[in-house]
Amino acid sequence: MMTQPIRTFKDLTSETSPAGGNDFTKLDLSHENRQLLEQRARYARAELLANALGDAALWLGRQWHRLVAGIKADFKLRAAEAQLFRMSDRELADIGLCRGDISFAIREVTHGVAPEINGDTAPLTAANQNMRRAAYTTFSVA
Repeated sequence: MMTQPIRTFKDLTSETSPAGGNDFTKLDLSHENRQLLEQRARYARAELLANALGDAALWLGRQWHRLVAGIKADFKLRAAEAQLFRMSDRELADIGLCRGDISFAIREVTHGVAPEINGDTAPLTAANQNMRRAAYTTFSVA
């Protein structure tokens, strides 16, 4: 077993004096300057934390507004769908829809979704046109 050399007080380290020595002692700062520097560092950390918390609060607010807007839009779509489902078959035929086309027609108007036929996107048609007739003419041409 090897013995270690005796260490002197200046070789020991602590929390106030890290392994490389204390930078404050190397700079020969006065006590007032040291306190001012520490106060500025605390202020900078507090400012950084306050900015981060403010940004997080703004982000949460935007996410909340997106969620509420999505729920409102969904309620409006469901109300429009329910209104069309309450119509008779004759009234639906007058506007060029059948019961099976209602949900697609509602979603197409709001999102601009067009059905894909043979891998190509069909041209957008108005929601009140008969989608079966449009699909039949596209298939019969091909």
